Amino acid sequence: MSCLNAIKVKNKKRWIDLALLNLCTVAFLGMTLRSKILFSLPLINYNNLLQAHEHFAFGGWVTLALMVLMVYELLPESLYKKAGYQWLFGSIFLCSWCMLLNFSFSGLSSVANLFSTLFIVLTYFFSYIFLKDISKTAVSRTVRLLSVTGIVCMVLSSTGPFMLDYLFTSKSLNAILYRDALFTYLHLMYNGFFTLSVFALLFARLEPKITIGTKRNTYRFSVLLCLSILPSLFLSYLWHDADALLKAIALAGSLLLLLSFIWFIIFALPLIKIYRTMPSTLRYIGLLSMAAFMLKLILQSLTIFPAVGDAVFGDRPIIIGFLHLVFLAFVSLFTLAYLVQAGWLDIENKFTRIALAVFTLGVLLNEGFLMAQGLGAMFIKSSHLFPWLLWITSICLFIGALLIVIARAKTNAAAVLPALK
Repeated sequence: MSCLNAIKVKNKKRWIDLALLNLCTVAFLGMTLRSKILFSLPLINYNNLLQAHEHFAFGGWVTLALMVLMVYELLPESLYKKAGYQWLFGSIFLCSWCMLLNFSFSGLSSVANLFSTLFIVLTYFFSYIFLKDISKTAVSRTVRLLSVTGIVCMVLSSTGPFMLDYLFTSKSLNAILYRDALFTYLHLMYNGFFTLSVFALLFARLEPKITIGTKRNTYRFSVLLCLSILPSLFLSYLWHDADALLKAIALAGSLLLLLSFIWFIIFALPLIKIYRTMPSTLRYIGLLSMAAFMLKLILQSLTIFPAVGDAVFGDRPIIIGFLHLVFLAFVSLFTLAYLVQAGWLDIENKFTRIALAVFTLGVLLNEGFLMAQGLGAMFIKSSHLFPWLLWITSICLFIGALLIVIARAKTNAAAVLPALK
């Protein structure tokens, strides 16, 4: 192994280890929140911990993991070895933990908001450097389109938190503007940065193995997906009274989402041969991740209908279920599958397979119970069992995440032992 490759492995290993540790922390926070709903736990402030959980899940786990993978997987050695990336990853990691601690103990304090703002500024620096570097690479037009658009969405998403800060500072009671700002941020992160980064990484790994025709279809899918981002944002605004223009833009977004779904099927079908060559555990996780993505597209597009949109945006369990569908079932499972495919988790080890199976089971149960709880609330047939079922599910997610961290340590140890002999 060359010196540069050794540097790549060492640095990437460090940030992957820390990102997985953060995933375990996110799962622990989720378990604690579910416990607080059922038990007294007087030392824990639920609202403060919820804020900490949300911020840390975004910054400490998904954003850090996707940034690390995009830098080390999409950029050449001459660019990813920059010290600037190491400083940025380290600063984002520390800032995420500072947000976690401050939100947990102080809630929406000035110090917590300071670290939230600092986190956004760090993403600006990352975006500037990465966009400059990706423009110098030989990646395909598809990967470049997805990665650049994803980064731009992340930058634009910051308008949401800044608007929320303004509303809190001015003590505004404008509930419509508050929800629109929140939905803008969530949309541009979930359906923009998270989703587009996932497909940039996926296509960068698949392109050497697919035909020219399939490459054309992946590009068309990517164009449709990118074009859908801004108009589909207006679907999030239909929960309040909207004029004809806003509805027309939202309708365009809905149609683009459906076209993206169709083109996803078109390019995915020829990949079945590649899919069948993968280890069974990786196949199942990858299939669940892509199934979650397809379900996301369908659910998003259907919110154009008032009956569906009003139910979704007015039902908290349904909203949480949708966010977890994207965050856990789609993005987190994809990230874990990617780490397996790239060799950062040893799928040949039985312990790793058990760890992934437990976490995946937790994701499926969590999604199923949240949706069932939401539908029950819509039809006034909810059950007192759901908080208990979701609590058990949160324990499953935490145990799975903890086992994944241990599996990663075992993979590291297995790689080090031959070198010591």
